[in-house]
Amino acid sequence: MCRLVGYLGPPIPLSILVFGGTHSLLRQSWEPRELLSGCVNADGWGVAWYGEAGAEGTGAGQPPEPARLAEARPIWQDERDLRRTLPAIRSSCAIAALRNVTPGQVADRSGLLPLVHGRWAFALNGFVPEFRTQHMRALRATLPDPLYAALEGASDSETVFLLAVAALREGAGPIEALATAGRAVAERVGRATAQLNMMLTDGARLVAVRSGTALETNSLYVARGHPLAPGGTLVASEPLDRDPCWERVDGHSAVTLGPGGACTTEPFEIR
Repeated sequence: MCRLVGYLGPPIPLSILVFGGTHSLLRQSWEPRELLSGCVNADGWGVAWYGEAGAEGTGAGQPPEPARLAEARPIWQDERDLRRTLPAIRSSCAIAALRNVTPGQVADRSGLLPLVHGRWAFALNGFVPEFRTQHMRALRATLPDPLYAALEGASDSETVFLLAVAALREGAGPIEALATAGRAVAERVGRATAQLNMMLTDGARLVAVRSGTALETNSLYVARGHPLAPGGTLVASEPLDRDPCWERVDGHSAVTLGPGGACTTEPFEIR
């Protein structure tokens, strides 16, 4: 299972998402506490973030397309460079992720999280069982031609993301787009278990869902006004420390972060 941290609020250094807290994302690469399967997250890392709204090439008030750094190796191999680089980058919206590759899938760059397409950034904490052998072709066959042509690898994460993008292009909102992608997976896997915690953002709002085809799902937490980012909201697979402001998100729920510190939770079902 992967580990994720998302943020929306006033600009903060990206280093907070990776190194902040006594149980930082970096530490979770070798010492995660709440994995449903696996023991380390050493198959890659990535950070996607947004620059200032209204920057050159974007509409007035609209965030630009996300920037991204990612490597297909343990994050501790890049710790020195990241500690020098990330404090110099500030963003009001970002996702950081560690990857734990599902057995049977390829640990190449094409599946590195977060993924980006157009103005959207996405990360999956979970898996589609027997993806390459039983479900990849059928799920990808439903993509419109331009999105099918955009596929770069053979990961379940990339497929789920583009299924959501397809729904967004049809007019769905972010939560409904993730539900559409989740339902497509649920219909394919039948009684098998697919874990589908997901994050999706366009730089102005961020949606995180705690979901899957089984009753038990991967963990998810939200923290508003945390000392690491007092003006905004953090969402993470595991709390970054023991601060009491971390709240556990119920299973099969969606959290939406919006402008001005808005944070709402609602049920999220794919069955």
